[in-house]
Formats: sequence, structure tokens, C-alpha cells
Amino acid sequence: MKNFEKTYNNGLRLILEKNDKNVIGLNILFFVGSQNESKQKEGYSHFIEHLVFKGTDKRTANDISDELTMLGADFNAYTSRTMTRYVFKCLKENFEKCFEIYADMLINSAFRESDIDKEREVVIEEMKKCADDPLEVLYERVLKNYFGENSYAHDELGTEEIISTVTKDQLLEYKNEYYKPENCIISVVGNIDFDILDKIVQKYFFQTSKNNNPKKVDFTPFKIDSIKRFDIVNRDDNQANVCVHIKSEKADSKLKSVAELYTCILGNSQNSRLYKQIREELGLVYTIYAFSVVGANTGEIFIMFGTRAKNLKKAIVEIGKIIKDFAEVGATETELVMAKNLKKSSLEYAFETNSDIAEINGTMVHYYDKVIKIEDSIKMLDDVTLDDVNNFAKQISNEELFNIVAVGKNLNIEDISCFKK
Repeated sequence: MKNFEKTYNNGLRLILEKNDKNVIGLNILFFVGSQNESKQKEGYSHFIEHLVFKGTDKRTANDISDELTMLGADFNAYTSRTMTRYVFKCLKENFEKCFEIYADMLINSAFRESDIDKEREVVIEEMKKCADDPLEVLYERVLKNYFGENSYAHDELGTEEIISTVTKDQLLEYKNEYYKPENCIISVVGNIDFDILDKIVQKYFFQTSKNNNPKKVDFTPFKIDSIKRFDIVNRDDNQANVCVHIKSEKADSKLKSVAELYTCILGNSQNSRLYKQIREELGLVYTIYAFSVVGANTGEIFIMFGTRAKNLKKAIVEIGKIIKDFAEVGATETELVMAKNLKKSSLEYAFETNSDIAEINGTMVHYYDKVIKIEDSIKMLDDVTLDDVNNFAKQISNEELFNIVAVGKNLNIEDISCFKK
């Protein structure tokens, strides 16, 4: 494997990880997501992601889909709070044509009024689908409670009122503000020479941009001001779905790997403390797990589980005891070795396909301004000591910035506010 990078005069960054696989993965990443949206523009980033596939001056939506499918491409797009991704994977011999189609989509989106009106309904159906999913409701409520008025709390889908009334001109103005070369990374992985890739990018992508003094979108650090610590959402569900959400480490923190290993020991496998005690010992849940999320401005630990209303209070109390015990007694060497092996395996699994690697490399440049090799990530895990994990356990146990949300029926706020670390 060999890595190549280039930054063009207009600010566009191109990254290639060359290997001998003839399936080429591509990730075009724009620094724009719901964090960029004002309250009046919630959902714009996601709606634009949909509309890019609806056609250009020379292609209809069916043309785009038919051409990419005929070329054997697997294609999609995703919107998050800080970025919008356009992805595909295809055979080496079809890469240039697939890239040309994507470039046409992104640069020459037609935004026809008829397509906008049809796609409004699609996005609203997506909202309805998420509203029927208790885990989606849970996740969105947790973030709103935690991030408060900060735009990081915005739902990527927006609101039905905004999506129903947004105009073509408003969407185009927003797209033109953020879909600029200086706010874009193209990450490619596969068996292609860099000079060939370079020529393809220059031929089709942002060839008319003249910006010689690029400035990237500034994701200014923000202060987190939690609104509520305990919250109930009443729904007619068979179980209470619950999230215990605790402040953790950001992407650039020296403790990021420590936080990952702590979370792994806490609840990232069937051998974890949460699983053994809450499920295997007490039988209170079918599944319970913990995971950590890192971003440019924030890091969090999520503990997720579902249980019947009558078991909710006991489960919450037990989780508090487990976190407290972790802080007071600490982890064992065996647990640390297990966690390191699990995290290393996850890293290796994540690098199994070229499309996965392209996404990871693009994200790394977004967060760290460079590609971090897998062996460097493994070394960071290996360097974590037992004292590091146990000191972090104390930090989490003392953390005051957290919130708990339960979604279900016949729930009492007292059943979750009894949580004590």
C-alpha cells in the first residue's frame, strides 16, 4: 500500500491509498452537516444530499441510476452533523465514467422544481419512519437535551414544516455556500495510479474554480450546556428503551484510545461488565451495550438497553453501581488485554474493503488533517496502561455532565433519576 496526497490551488484535497484490489472505493466528503444549519435551515444539508441524485442539466434521476448500475457501481450518500458524504465502489475499468457521473451530479445539480416537490415527500416519509422507531426518538432526544441550543443538536432530517416550504433558491444558496473545493476531500482507495487519478479529478471536478486563497469551514469549538439530566418520552412501546449518556473525549484528545478501551471493558462485548451483570446475572435485559463517539468538538459515551418498565429502576441503579465499582476497584490486566484485542480486531475489520478505507481516510483528514495508518492506531491502543484506564474510570465516575432518557409507556421519572455513579 502507498499513500498519495495533493492539495489543489482551489483548496480541494485528493487522497489516494493505492493497493492491488481492482474494486476502487471513492468517498467525496464535504464539510457541511446539520451543525452548519440555523434553526430556520434545519434539514437543508440532508435534503440537498437527496436532490443531488435527482438529475443534472444532461441527466435525469433515472439516467444517473441506470448508468451507475450498468457500470456495476454500488453507490450511496450520507449526511451527519459535520459532513456530507457521496460514495461509490466500482471496478477499476469503470472508475473514470462513474467519477464523471458523480462530478456532474455534484457540480451541475439541476434542482428541478418537480424533483424538489417529489423529494419533499420522500424526506417526510423518512421522518415518519424515524418517528416510529423508539431508538431514533431516544437518540435525538438525548442529543437535544445534551447540546441544548447548539446546532449540533439539530436533527439531520430537519422538520416537516421546513422541508415542506423550503424553496429552490434557498437550497441552491445553501449548497453554493458550502459545496466548494476548499470544503471538500476526495478519498480514493484501489489499484489506480495517482497521476491518472489526478488527471481525472482535474478533468471533471471543480475545474472552473478560481479560489487561490481557500478557507475551510470553521467548526468552532462550543460549550456544552446540558438542559436536562433526566427525561421521559411517553410512547406505547412494549419496552422502555434507555440511554445513559456521559461526556467523554474528543477526536484530538490524548485520552481518546483510553476512552475507547474503558468503554469496551464497560459494555462493548458479551464479556463486558454491563452484559455480565445486567443480562447474565440479573436477567433484566435482552441486550445492553456501550459505545463511544468522537467528533471534532465533542466526545460521548452511550450506554443503551431496553427493558420492561417494572425493571427500569433496578437496571439504572445497577448501571450506576457498575460505573462506581469500575472507578473504585479498577480494571484487571485480563480485561485490558481483552479490550485491546477487541479494538484491534474492530480496526482490522473496518479496513476490509476499499470503500471502507476510503471513508476512514477521509474522516481522518477531516478530524486530524492527516491519514493515520492502522499500525499507528494499534500502537496508540498498545500504549494505554492499566493506570490510564483506571484513572479514566475515576474521571467518568466524577463527570457531572450527563443525561439519561427513557422512551416507553408507564414510565416514572423517579425510575431514572435514581442513577448515582
